[in-house]
Amino acid sequence: MTTRQPISIISWKRDFIENFSSILIDESDGDLSNTIVIVPHHRPARYLKKALAASDELEKPCILPEIYSFSDFVGSLMPKLTGNFPRRIGKLDQVGLLFNIIEGLRAESKGLLSKLPCDLQKFFPWGTRLASLLEEMLRQDITPRNISMLQGEVLEWAAALLEEIEIIFVKYVEALERRGWSTTGLESRNLSTNLEKLDTILDGKKLYLAGFYGLAGVEDKFFHHLWDNLDLRVIWHSDPALALREQGHFAVKEHHNWLRNWKAEAISDDSAENSSTLPKLKFFEGFDRHSQLCAMREELLSSVEDNYDDCAVVLPDTSLLLPVMHHLPERDINISMGYPLGRSALNGLVEAILKLQETKSGDAYHWKDILALIRHPYLKMLEIDDEQPLRTIFHQWETVLRCGSPYVNHTDFIPVYNDENGNLVDNPDSTEELRAEVIGLCIDGFANINTLAELADSLQSMAEMLRLRGGTLWQRYLLDSECLFRLMNEVIPELRESSISNDEFGQPLSFSIFRQLLASQRVSFEPDPISSMQVLGMLESRLLNFKRTYILDTVDDKIPGTDPYDPLLPDQLRHLLDLPDSHERESVATYNFYRLIMGSEESCIFYQSGDQPGLLDSKSVRSRFVEQLLWELEQKEKRIITPSENFPLKAINFPVGAISNSPVSIAKEPVADKLGNILKTKGLSPSALDCYVTCPKLFFFRYLSNVRETETVNLDGDRAGFGELIHTVLKDFLEPYLGKVICGEDLSGANLNDLFMERLERDSLYANLPYDIKKSLEHAGKNRLSLFLKNIGTTTVISLEDEACALLDVGDYPVKIYGRIDRVDNRDNSRYIIDYKTGQLHMPRKSFWADSEIWDQVLKDPQSLYNDASDFLQKVKSGADSLQLPLYLLMDHHSSREMPHQAALVELVKDGKEKFLFDSKTDEEDRIEIIGTKIPALSACIINNLIAEPEFKAIRSAQCNWCSYREACGA
Repeated sequence: MTTRQPISIISWKRDFIENFSSILIDESDGDLSNTIVIVPHHRPARYLKKALAASDELEKPCILPEIYSFSDFVGSLMPKLTGNFPRRIGKLDQVGLLFNIIEGLRAESKGLLSKLPCDLQKFFPWGTRLASLLEEMLRQDITPRNISMLQGEVLEWAAALLEEIEIIFVKYVEALERRGWSTTGLESRNLSTNLEKLDTILDGKKLYLAGFYGLAGVEDKFFHHLWDNLDLRVIWHSDPALALREQGHFAVKEHHNWLRNWKAEAISDDSAENSSTLPKLKFFEGFDRHSQLCAMREELLSSVEDNYDDCAVVLPDTSLLLPVMHHLPERDINISMGYPLGRSALNGLVEAILKLQETKSGDAYHWKDILALIRHPYLKMLEIDDEQPLRTIFHQWETVLRCGSPYVNHTDFIPVYNDENGNLVDNPDSTEELRAEVIGLCIDGFANINTLAELADSLQSMAEMLRLRGGTLWQRYLLDSECLFRLMNEVIPELRESSISNDEFGQPLSFSIFRQLLASQRVSFEPDPISSMQVLGMLESRLLNFKRTYILDTVDDKIPGTDPYDPLLPDQLRHLLDLPDSHERESVATYNFYRLIMGSEESCIFYQSGDQPGLLDSKSVRSRFVEQLLWELEQKEKRIITPSENFPLKAINFPVGAISNSPVSIAKEPVADKLGNILKTKGLSPSALDCYVTCPKLFFFRYLSNVRETETVNLDGDRAGFGELIHTVLKDFLEPYLGKVICGEDLSGANLNDLFMERLERDSLYANLPYDIKKSLEHAGKNRLSLFLKNIGTTTVISLEDEACALLDVGDYPVKIYGRIDRVDNRDNSRYIIDYKTGQLHMPRKSFWADSEIWDQVLKDPQSLYNDASDFLQKVKSGADSLQLPLYLLMDHHSSREMPHQAALVELVKDGKEKFLFDSKTDEEDRIEIIGTKIPALSACIINNLIAEPEFKAIRSAQCNWCSYREACGA
């Protein structure tokens, strides 16, 4: 038994690494070869080595001390304690082992466990949680007791497992030892049962425990033994007031408990005066994450000149890492925190591959899932001779997919490698070989997965292809390279080598297991060399001191944070197994936060206040630690601190002016010749004139530019195609009755419906429609055609789907207005123009023809409207939602040389009734004036404006909300 040494405290106001390195040198007389240092994690070890290497008091060359984290130290001791090297297993082996245990217990159990159906797919999510719980109990050196009568408190599976947790624990440990397997938890338990052997193994070693805060379970038992028997030196980074037997700062509560539990004394060479005095604090209240990042950048640039060596940006959430990197100044930075593999681009590719298989129908894949795969940048960036030819080929494939059916066979696509201008890619044969390799490995390779080993092989082949074919990709994107390395060296081996790798799970469970395994992986940034600005997590900041710290997103959900709900053992039940709960975790978070800011000269603390958008709206609440700090400042300044333009609590505000949203007009000159050629040779359709009246800029995009609306597969059916089908059916049905007097009541509705079904089933898109859409189309089509037939009165059909046109003299040359009129009837020796509509009806209002604001200008001073007529076009649009039906009257008048009497739209989408253009108050004289004078004058005026206007201007309307060219227009 050695004399117990008092615990040394380095004030948390001072640099721990610098002072601890001096202690090591002084107490070892420069010989560190027999020194072992145990630190909470790996990051301080790098700083300690750097400090020792830079110290003038340590003679060089020298042997540096052995520096371990607790888990690494235990791992180094286990072979010496047990005399063997057991295989350390991963989560999959643990779950497989537990499944076998549970299967065996079900036959013996008389409780809930015997009543639950147990297959690996249902057990797996519970198995992962059970394995974590058992490992925690091993680390805490706890032998659990059964917890019964939990029905209604937790889910059935949880109640069944906790009811027999004692025997599960015993059999789990026995099975591990019997198989020669090990886990970190079992190593900790074995350490606690072999403490007496440590005296021989560590004899002659100088042991230092540096910077730990709270101890529990095996840690406490192990370190207490070393302190009792092997002269362990314990060094804290804490409030030196503890050395005066005072309570100390509330954030060091666990250190106070440690002294009490060990019956230890504490000493410190540092003064306790002002040890709890806060540094200079600046608080920033933002309204979202990006406002915090902008304020952080401004503060960094204004407060720090060129030396960022003593600055640290501390992130409580790894999701902040990439946004923060984009807002840091252009300086070298040092990152020492893990980034979730599940957030990486590599995971995006793997997820696209898995989803492709999960949503396939037979041998066909959903077009959007193929699109997501071939759009992934990794595949587009695969190289052949420093070129990336798959971009061109995949763009072709995307075009084909958008014009096809919802489900397609990936082997149907045949790429085109050359056209009349030559080769589209430099190496067609090599490109086809690469394309086939990508398809084979990323689609076919994952088509028949039933075991984890098969999934591992498919992933390995895909990853090897990326590595070998990626060219310079992995040299340029180091984070992506590290993600690929982690997949190939951590995830895939565990999938392939676990005890359950060859069990038949089927695709769904295999994919689910892989996703859980991938979600647990983090990509570590290499923190060497230690220089310039540091970006690190809250846990990585332990034992490190910085002059300036910038702590982001200090909301209560992140600091201290909340543990995710555990359905197996909720937080409120953890005390039943003597496990630490959220209060102990919060105590550790409190110490880490206060230790960080106490060691700084200035701390900038950023948080978000206000609502967070999402599926369930939530309100961001600043951390309770921030509330505590503000309260202390309020006590000191004797006032309530509220957000303002000044510190200590500055509200982040961005100057917001009026949002300028004036879409730029497009000059006509570059397309003037093309427009003139269209007007001279082809003419305009009524829909084109409608388009120009609605928005001249839309007319440019649709008819004069080469910009086309993006085609896409319509899963609800092709509405335009359905409308054409209805028109064709009605034409073919009525064609035998041309020139004959008919009435709807005399026509066969059954024949019409049979013709409709025949044409519908023949349509190429019909076969690929979902069943419910098919039935909806069938029912709606039959019903509406029956109503249409019912509402046909006595009439004589004189033409069907005939071409018609009108020539208008607009100055230098006549312009043709052309189109196809659905039907022309003769009723009481008068011509009626009939237009079928399967969508909404659009026609002029009845008052449009008497609007003097429009017709005075059109008939008396049309030249005034040839330039800058946007206001006039809007007036026309407001009075006549569409000019199509009036233009059909004009076209028929010119083509037939007869004056039509009336025009009507047939509302097929509802009841099939006719909606007439002219009401009963319009006499014959007015009809003749409208058709013979007003319609041609208005049309000529619009066309003259189209020719003379120097720009295509945007006209804002409700249509802008769903316009396909909205982004290009800027409206």
